[in-house]
Amino acid sequence: MGNKITKATIEKAYRDKKSGKSYDISDGSIAGLELRVRPLSVRWSMRTALHGKRTRYDLGPAESKDPPVEGLSVDTARTRASKVAELARGGHNPTTFLSAITAGVSMETQIKIESARPKPSWTWEDAKKNFLDEILRTRREDTHRDYRGKLMPAELDRFAGRLVSGITLNEMAAAIADVHARKAESMSEGMVRTIRRMWNWLAEPVRAEQTNVPRHVMETLKAPERTRKELGEEAFDPDDEDGYTPEPIEIGRALAVARLGCLPERIGLGLQLMIGTVQRRRAVTGASRWRFREYEEAPGESGWFVPPYFRKSGTKRGNRSHLVPCVGFAAEAHAKLDKLSDFEGSEGWLFPAGLASRTGRGHAEAGLFNDWLAAIPGVEFSTHGGRYAFSTYGPRDLGFAVGEGKLILDHLEGIEPTDVTGQFYSSDPQIKRKRAMMKAWTEWCEHWTAKAIEKDAALKNAELMGKTIRAERYKHKRKKAPT
Repeated sequence: MGNKITKATIEKAYRDKKSGKSYDISDGSIAGLELRVRPLSVRWSMRTALHGKRTRYDLGPAESKDPPVEGLSVDTARTRASKVAELARGGHNPTTFLSAITAGVSMETQIKIESARPKPSWTWEDAKKNFLDEILRTRREDTHRDYRGKLMPAELDRFAGRLVSGITLNEMAAAIADVHARKAESMSEGMVRTIRRMWNWLAEPVRAEQTNVPRHVMETLKAPERTRKELGEEAFDPDDEDGYTPEPIEIGRALAVARLGCLPERIGLGLQLMIGTVQRRRAVTGASRWRFREYEEAPGESGWFVPPYFRKSGTKRGNRSHLVPCVGFAAEAHAKLDKLSDFEGSEGWLFPAGLASRTGRGHAEAGLFNDWLAAIPGVEFSTHGGRYAFSTYGPRDLGFAVGEGKLILDHLEGIEPTDVTGQFYSSDPQIKRKRAMMKAWTEWCEHWTAKAIEKDAALKNAELMGKTIRAERYKHKRKKAPT
């Protein structure tokens, strides 16, 4: 702590000010009290901690007789600094106290004045933009797209131009109820989750002074209860947690078409890899040949080390990979894709990005297979359908224990290609079970593929099936389908 500031100190400070000097002098009596000398002023300031953050408060000009300046004497500055420190220790912002003194009014009057004055905040539009920018920075693109969609319904337009600090729980609940009332019940539930997350973010201490959103405002926000309906009454809502489980024959049809040669080569092989490994579309389109390994003890198979980035829970499960055995037709598809990616200058992606890609990454976008799969006649399931089928028919037809499918679907373990499991692929009990499950699954798929071909001879006609699929895929597009 420095020496005590005196009148002589202040007189010298004003002389130095004329010379254009800049420096700070700490007072030895009050910790944090400083005399700040600048070319245009000599002022008192107080540095103290408020809510754990060091903050500097301006107390006013220093008193001087030559030149004549009406300001604070040394004793007055120390008294004011002590009060600032006392308020900050109690968790109160000293700004109100200092404003009251400057205005010459009591603290009570100043509090009333500040209460009547609108507090700074973000508009609804700015709050959405800033929140979504943060989601894009910290989460997957799919998560950003989902959050953005949940904040765009017309029912939220009532908040246009409003400051988020003034939006109440009741107002938001009314908007959610309006979404629910138009039969978008699961959408309204998703909006609740997103809005709660957004309001918690707005109220975080790092930005609370900018938004003035109190904590826990939307904590009790919820959507109305769902309308009771009988099983099978309504079609699958894509916002629901559980999806459509395809009939076994649909899996067979999709696999038969994928092998027929009527699709672009990488599309057909990609569908086989996706069905045969039951991994998410994002993992498949982002697959790299460097993440697959072959083992002497498992000829004709390969191990796929799916990195955390391509897993739904990747940000929550650390940075370890998930080992998926590729067996049967899945292993064959991988081998062919690997050859396609083995060329000079290759970055190793099994599905390289096209020239028109806007992802900024070297691999294709997650929706690569969507349109092709949807265009296959007799196939109604989405790219997630194989996963639903695996978890449904595994216990029913293949002897999986209830919930055992999570070994393949939910990435319960974390390993790397250099681990012991990677070196001794068949010696780990868990890997043995996973290989057995995938063998059973691919054989089940083969069985239903044969059934599908037996039932529909068109699945043997590549030319007919190719024309049918392209006509369906491009029916809403202006450009003609490629021949």
